[in-house]
Amino acid sequence: MKFSVALVAVLALVAASQSRETGLRSFNGYHVFTVEATTHGQLELLRTLYLGGDYDFWTTPRGLGFTDVMAAPQQIAAFTSIMDKAGIKFTVKIADVETLVREERVANEKAGSERISWDRYPRFAEIETWLNGLSSQYATVSVIGRSYHGLDIHAVKISTGGAPKKSVIIDANIHAREWIAGATGTWIINELITNTTAYMNVLNEIDIHIIPMVNPDGYEFCHTGDRLWRKTRSVNAGSACLGCDPNRNFAFMFGGEMTSPDPCNNLYHGSAAFSESETRTVRDYIVAQEAAGTRFLAYLTFHCYGYDWLLPWGYTAGVYPPDYDEQLSLGRAAIAALQAVHGTRYRTGQGADLLYGVGGASDDWAKDHGIKYTTTVEMRGTSFVLPPAQIIPNAQEVWAAVQVYFQRVVETP
Repeated sequence: MKFSVALVAVLALVAASQSRETGLRSFNGYHVFTVEATTHGQLELLRTLYLGGDYDFWTTPRGLGFTDVMAAPQQIAAFTSIMDKAGIKFTVKIADVETLVREERVANEKAGSERISWDRYPRFAEIETWLNGLSSQYATVSVIGRSYHGLDIHAVKISTGGAPKKSVIIDANIHAREWIAGATGTWIINELITNTTAYMNVLNEIDIHIIPMVNPDGYEFCHTGDRLWRKTRSVNAGSACLGCDPNRNFAFMFGGEMTSPDPCNNLYHGSAAFSESETRTVRDYIVAQEAAGTRFLAYLTFHCYGYDWLLPWGYTAGVYPPDYDEQLSLGRAAIAALQAVHGTRYRTGQGADLLYGVGGASDDWAKDHGIKYTTTVEMRGTSFVLPPAQIIPNAQEVWAAVQVYFQRVVETP
């Protein structure tokens, strides 16, 4: 598509104006490199850099192969020198991250809807307004907790009523910058309440609980401050650095692999397990529902990016739950259903085998807590900035896979 010089100038002025008004972090000149480790020594070097926190690793060094790393302009010379000296091959995947972020922002503004329509990424207030306005005899919206800065965290229960049934719980946007996760969560809620009759055979058997925005503080800060913010926004005693990685803050294997005790690190696990109000909210909601008679049989947590359907255990490689064969058969059925929608290919397997060990993650906590089927969904995309035009296609294919989990829960005694 061709744009006139005048239109390009107008868009540039709009972007510059918004950046001044909201204090948006600029990513001008930031590169994302794809690096390839071909020896275990190279892999260990990348893992050392990853845990050091000086570079923003968009994907994690997970074995021999490729990893995406973002470097600021002042870091590029040093980073490429380190790679050259280690014999690590690299290419520039994204030459200017600001261009990527700006294109997303312009696409969001072009959509221009005043209500959620899944052709753009809404602000948190819009999500909250939409949730509070849901009108369905089958949907109950509850405020189940509050973020560090006091924003409401909501759960939507889709149910035909009566005594609690076997149940599935889905959460999204634990990591602030993974906007497609929350958008997919709200799309699924909308699908269930606008086409309820199509799913009545499932809803007669199970209840569905969805927490579409676990980390509203971080998500909102992505819109007003730093598009690539990952963590919560809590204050850490004795540090100027804010927040912790909420997906390192759950109690199971807290402080384990690929976590950091440094509050300035993107992998900071927090001062203690469940130090964050956001992670306590997820835990407390599950525990309270169970105390009221709910039996959760599946937990799915939405993330991006990577085209991965991750199964337990995720805290270290080579360790599997006794029912791993069931988990794997379910994961394979799910990604087959997903691929049938738009042809998108995922892979599935034990999380640490496919990616890396993660201590304190929500999916492992849920499995250890007693929820039978658990998975982390790393959605489509080649960066955290997925164009708004991909929201609906992504949601459609993930929804097909999620329904496989619903059916398995229906069939589970």
